[in-house]
Amino acid sequence: MNVEERLDVLKQIGNVAALAGLKGGVDDQGRHFMMGFALDDGRRQAVYVRPAGENIGGQLVVTVFSPCLSVKKGLFAGFSKDKALELLKLNEQVLFARFGIWENDDEYMVVASVDHLMETLDPDELKSSAWHVAFAADNYERKYGGDDF
Repeated sequence: MNVEERLDVLKQIGNVAALAGLKGGVDDQGRHFMMGFALDDGRRQAVYVRPAGENIGGQLVVTVFSPCLSVKKGLFAGFSKDKALELLKLNEQVLFARFGIWENDDEYMVVASVDHLMETLDPDELKSSAWHVAFAADNYERKYGGDDF
C-alpha cells in the first residue's frame, strides 16, 4: 500500500470515528489514526487504527490496537515464560480483543488488538472495539504497575 492509499484509508477511519463520536487524528508519520481514552482513576490509554493488509478475498483489513508493554530488544529474554503463558490465557478471557507481541526496530511491544474489514466497519463497531482494546491493555498495564500508554 503506497502512502496516498494509506492516508486515504486513515481518512476513512477518521470519518467512521467522527460518526462514532470519537476524537482523534492521523499521527505525524501518517501510519495510524490515534485516539485517547480517559479511564478510571485518572488513567489514560492510547488506541490506534492502522491498515493491516488484505484478507483472502482481497478486502482491506484494519487493526484497532492499544499498546500495553514495551520491552527493549536484548532484554526480551527477561520476558518470562510465565508472562507469555499469561498472555495466551488472557486471550481466552478478554472479549473483542487479543494479546500479541509486535516487533519494531528497537523493541517488542505487547498490544491488545482486534481486526475488522474496512468496508463493513461501522461507527458502533469501531467505538466498541476501541473501548475493548483500551480496557484490555489498561488492565494488563495496571497489573504490572504501569500507565505508559
